[in-house]
Amino acid sequence: MTKHTATDDVSLLQMMKDGDHEAFTAIYNKYWYPLMQHTMKAVRVYSEAEDIVQEIFVSIWKNRSKLEINYALSTYLFNSARYMAIRNIERNITRSNYLQRLSDQIDNGGVPSPETLLHMRNLEEKIEQAIASLPEKMREIFNLSRKQQLSYKEIAIQLGISEETVRKQISNALQRLRNQVGYMPAGLIFLLSIIPHQS
Repeated sequence: MTKHTATDDVSLLQMMKDGDHEAFTAIYNKYWYPLMQHTMKAVRVYSEAEDIVQEIFVSIWKNRSKLEINYALSTYLFNSARYMAIRNIERNITRSNYLQRLSDQIDNGGVPSPETLLHMRNLEEKIEQAIASLPEKMREIFNLSRKQQLSYKEIAIQLGISEETVRKQISNALQRLRNQVGYMPAGLIFLLSIIPHQS
């Protein structure tokens, strides 16, 4: 056990910023496994989750001297993993000018800045408010798709409706969300609503 093991995150972060490699190692050992679990919920592929988590730690060490985090280190790490998981999924689905602009805000090491994470959090809050305002049945179908990740067929069987009804309800839900949140790709709305958020 090193002298850093019981040290609080604020102190560890400051020591790491001062170049203390043992403090960085203590942060790594504390958060590597929880971050892997968190990221795996989103990307579902171990090697991709491992790459994301590794990139986060490489980046915070490389950029330690200029890292300004004004809230909990755990929040920054988990939200960075979430943001990067969204980018990973988006790269595997489709390109989007909106997401590309967000990606352009990322620090040199690949991890988003606190300002970018705050911007993403504001978007998520707007999306959650918009989801809460959906008609009850539409909200139920949308949440079965986004939270439980059920297929259209599975939702149709569970609710006793046709797959076409499910498809239309989700399409209408996404359109309503875009109207309330402001223009952004439907895929981004869905990704922001599906990947676990850590406060």
